[in-house]
Amino acid sequence: LRDNGFGGLLADDMGLGKTLQVISMLGNWKGRKRALIVAPASLVYNWAQEIEKFLPSLPHTIVVGLPEVRKQIIESAGEEDVLITSYQLLQRDIDLYQDIHFSCQIIDEAQNIKNANTLTSKATKLINADFKVALTGTPIENRLSELWSIFDYLMPGFFHGYDNFRKRFELPIMQQGDEESEKQLTAMISPFVLRRLKKDVLKDLPD
Repeated sequence: LRDNGFGGLLADDMGLGKTLQVISMLGNWKGRKRALIVAPASLVYNWAQEIEKFLPSLPHTIVVGLPEVRKQIIESAGEEDVLITSYQLLQRDIDLYQDIHFSCQIIDEAQNIKNANTLTSKATKLINADFKVALTGTPIENRLSELWSIFDYLMPGFFHGYDNFRKRFELPIMQQGDEESEKQLTAMISPFVLRRLKKDVLKDLPD
């Protein structure tokens, strides 16, 4: 997906190692420049711990602290650094990121941008990155508009505007149970989504 200019949604069930898969991808990416990982505040340090455990050679920095500290961290980041921040801090610091070009942007628990009108969603989508990845075990919690918002982050314009998506897919599927529209939507997103459930890979997992 990266090599062909697309984005990707990693929607594996919780516990199947989405974090480790992303760390592996970043570590194996020849010529990668700066990357940005955005996660809920409760998971920021977990990302750093997982990197230190599985790939300590991967340069990474947590963007936390007072505003002036975060500003210094962002502005002094190395060419190959992986910056890790929270959705809330990204929203506050978005002006500091405007002139930075990232090879990759990863958003964890991507349901945090399910409402496209929130400041969090808008800030997340302002980042300039060549390749975008979204991680979530629950890509759709309540409404199909949540899926539209995630794809609006991954590949802006893929579904055109939300009004078009709502008319073409959301209303026919959710209100009328239109199976043909559901098949069309599945066909459109399936090349960009990897979703495995625990029961699908149980034989590969330890007891």
